[in-house]
This record gives sequence, C-alpha cells and structure tokens, in this order.
Amino acid sequence: MVNLHCTLHTDKNQKEITRHGSILFPVACYEDDMACTDVPIHWHDEFEYILAFNGTIHLHVGTEPITLRQGAGILINAGLLHSVSHSLRKPSILRSLVVHPDLIAGSPQSCYWQELVLPFYGRQNLPFLLMEGNKPWHATIAHLMMHAWDAITQETEAYTIEARYALSKALHILCQNLPSSPPTISRDVSLLERMKLLLQYIEQHYAETISNQTLMRLAACSESVLLRSFKKTVGTSPMNYLQNYRIQQASSLLLSTDMTSSEIAIATGFHDISYFTKIFHRTTGLAPQRFRAAHRTKITSPPL
Repeated sequence: MVNLHCTLHTDKNQKEITRHGSILFPVACYEDDMACTDVPIHWHDEFEYILAFNGTIHLHVGTEPITLRQGAGILINAGLLHSVSHSLRKPSILRSLVVHPDLIAGSPQSCYWQELVLPFYGRQNLPFLLMEGNKPWHATIAHLMMHAWDAITQETEAYTIEARYALSKALHILCQNLPSSPPTISRDVSLLERMKLLLQYIEQHYAETISNQTLMRLAACSESVLLRSFKKTVGTSPMNYLQNYRIQQASSLLLSTDMTSSEIAIATGFHDISYFTKIFHRTTGLAPQRFRAAHRTKITSPPL
C-alpha cells in the first residue's frame, strides 16, 4: 500500500513521530507530487531512500542544498534534518522508502546488522549518500529500491519477503561502494538547536501574526543570524518558510475537510481572502477550490 502523501507529525524537537509501516513490518512507501506540496524539515530514526521519479527534486539535508535530477537517488541516514521543497508548476514526483534497520537485520548481534546496517546506519561522518546515476551501481540500487517499493505498494504474493530481500541486496551493494571520503555537513549544534526552537514555534503559532522580530526575540539573535540560520537549513527566508508552511496547512485542510476557502484562510494565518487566494495560486498553480477538486480524489489510500 502506498501513501500518496507523507503527512508529517513532529515533536518539539522536529523529530517525526509518524509511524512508518508497522511493528511487524517497519517500512513505508511514499509518493509525493512536489508541484502540489512540500515536505517540511524533520528527522527520524529510520534511514530514507528518495528517488526523483519524475522531474527534479530539491532537498535540504542538514545544511546542504541538494538537487536530484530524474532518475537520481539519495540515501539519508538516521537522525538527520531534511526537507523537500515545493516545485512550482513543474512535474516533480518523488518516491521514497523509509526503512527501520530492524527490518533488515533484526538484532544488532546478527551478522546482517554487522554486514548490511552498521557500515552506514548512524555514522555521523556519513550523513547521506548521493547516487546521481554516473556509476553502474547507482542504477542497480535504484532498481532494487523501486522493486521493493512496487512489491510493498502492490502487496504482491509474499511481498514482505520479496521487499526485505531487495532492500538487503541494495544495502549489500551500497556497503561495497561506500566512499573513502564521505560527504560532510555542518554540525553546528547551536544552529540546529536554534532552528528546532524556531520551527517548533512556527508549527505551533503559524495562524498568528509572526515577524522576523518575533523570531529574533524568541531565539535571542540578530536579524542577520536569523536569516543565515534559515538559509543554511531550509534554503529560504523565515517569512517565505512561514508562508509556505501556511500554504501547506491550507492544502491539507482543503483535502481533508469541507471548510470554505475563507475559513481555511483565517485558520492558517491569512486574514485577507484575496491575498490568500493569490498566494495559494502562485504557490500551487491552482486556486484553492480548483486545487481541492483536482487533488482530493487522489487521496484514496489510508496510512499504513
């Protein structure tokens, strides 16, 4: 079964608390149209493989902006802040698998953990592995990951066994090709703690009036530090992030409720319906009601 959209729920530290899969089968598959939405910054205990299935995908992993061209993939390690940006009016489909290592290895004492999980999972000096398709094994990894994705989403016969084998094989190939000099990202603890505080505040108060000055007082920092923090972690300014977050919440309400556009505008911090409609159209390419009509019928699969 596939989740057409990954709806995030995070705790006060931006750790995702959504369960991916089940206790018995801890893996989940997602397909997101980034022309319609974005994936806010978050982290989780699972590793995640993301494939640019169609079009171009723009991510932030830690403080690194990353662009995935069609067919390219990335494996993001556990515990790492990451987000995916909205792609205005352009085909931009991602497919992802969020996998807990227990699915592959079971106990940390097993040989599977030692050989397939330990070389990558949780290593601070290996935050992510970018596979842009310039090496033959990149395509092999993508094929195996999508084979697992297809087996799970289509619930083929013995799909749990088939998916586990494909994921294990992919990790085996990956471990054989780990770089001697892995990519590094900034681990500025003060920056990350500041961002967790600011993002939590926006998540809890986005319907209220928020300005740069509000966030500067909250984080006890200057405007230049505030702007630099947002640019390094989410790739945009605080007010652009706030506006995009409000539009994301409005999109969710359009698809999950029968609230009017005016009610949704007020509920998400837009107190001028004309301005809300203008920004929503500029962000998604559709007016609110047309967005609801076009996308509501696509949300047919319940969460795993």
